[in-house]
Amino acid sequence: MFGALSVVSIGVGSALAYVTKSHPSRVETLETCAGAFLIVGLGLLGAALPHLA
Repeated sequence: MFGALSVVSIGVGSALAYVTKSHPSRVETLETCAGAFLIVGLGLLGAALPHLA
């Protein structure tokens, strides 16, 4: 469960980071949200790794 949620969160964060190029007026908000999603996704991945081995 954590692994799947991690992959989705990292994907959403990466997509938001990519969208910032086309919306210069909302760069700060999109980068903040993208960073939060990436940090949460990597944290969940770190929590899931011990259970996968």
